[in-house]
Amino acid sequence: MLIPYSTDAPIYHWPLATVGTIVVNALVFFLVSGMPEEQQEWVFEHFALVYGSWNPLQWLTSNYLHANFMHVLGNMIVLWGIGVIVEGKVGWWRFLAMYNGIGLFQCGVEQTLMVLAEEGGSLGASAIIYGLIAVAMVWAPKNELSCVLLWGLRPMTFELPIATYAGISLGIELLLGVLTVATMSAMGTFLAMTSQVLHLMGAATGFAVGAAMVKWKWVDCENWDLFSVYQGRHTMTREDLAVEELNSAESKAKRASLQEQIQGKLLEYLAAGEGKASLALHRRGRQQFREGWKIGEEQYVLLISLLRKAEQWDDAVQVMVEYLKKPQPRGTAVRLALAQILVERLNRPRQALKVLEQVELTKLTQPQQATFKKLWERAEQAAEDGEVELAEEW
Repeated sequence: MLIPYSTDAPIYHWPLATVGTIVVNALVFFLVSGMPEEQQEWVFEHFALVYGSWNPLQWLTSNYLHANFMHVLGNMIVLWGIGVIVEGKVGWWRFLAMYNGIGLFQCGVEQTLMVLAEEGGSLGASAIIYGLIAVAMVWAPKNELSCVLLWGLRPMTFELPIATYAGISLGIELLLGVLTVATMSAMGTFLAMTSQVLHLMGAATGFAVGAAMVKWKWVDCENWDLFSVYQGRHTMTREDLAVEELNSAESKAKRASLQEQIQGKLLEYLAAGEGKASLALHRRGRQQFREGWKIGEEQYVLLISLLRKAEQWDDAVQVMVEYLKKPQPRGTAVRLALAQILVERLNRPRQALKVLEQVELTKLTQPQQATFKKLWERAEQAAEDGEVELAEEW
């Protein structure tokens, strides 16, 4: 018998429910085994899983009944080694939900399949135990299990990856199941349900539960789950994982949704004439979404107008420069307004001349030509008379 007793898998919760479940199973066994034979028969008739009937209560109670001492002892020993891993990741109440949920589902399917049988039944937590083994394999395949192998009178201890332990356990059940069915067929009989089939049904249920919880992010395996290991994500650096997360479809959808919300709020602020709040939101969008942040020309022009009205000259200049980095329909008018601020408000005539040099004179209207000439003359005069200024590259 291969017995797991400890693990190096990360444990975030004390195994309270695992210990409690072991105690409950042991108490139920000793309570029932201490009853007179007639009462034991009554208990098994009403609370074990009886074929030929359909009783949902038995889907739960049959998991806490065991045939003999070695049956309950073997199950509880393995439950300790595996339950520590599973409960250690999700806590006591999720563990209890999984433990009983696997049992309920497996027993429900089993009794439904055997509802027309004339006799037979099952009991014990073995199917649940194999389900938890499958869960542990999904959540922590490469973590080590410390095991004891009982081989005659000489116990041997060694470390096994959880995936290897699960593979051995399930492989043995599969092999024994095939041999049992082959033997029954050779003898001219066929046993519809063997213990190996029940164990594998529990394992299949556990695998589905474990995989679903990973996919739905109900458990954090820190990229050491079976699927992440298969994809090589467990060897990726934190930077690689961050890039992967940002490029994922889910992350992109969240970012797009957030960007839409921020842009919608920006439109509200602009319509309300709140220049300061609009600028703060615009800057947040640029910082958070970088090249992905886009606002329309109308919004840019309105934001510039609000900042000029509020006499926030430095902020207005920054937004104007952003606006002019690409060809814009109102680019000429904004350049003239930018030069005017630089000359009249910020005392930066040389920078104003650089801005005016980029104006296409042929596209100016008569009023704009007059404004251009006036600004040019004022900037030249101020540049000759003023101090040296630090020019910025726009």
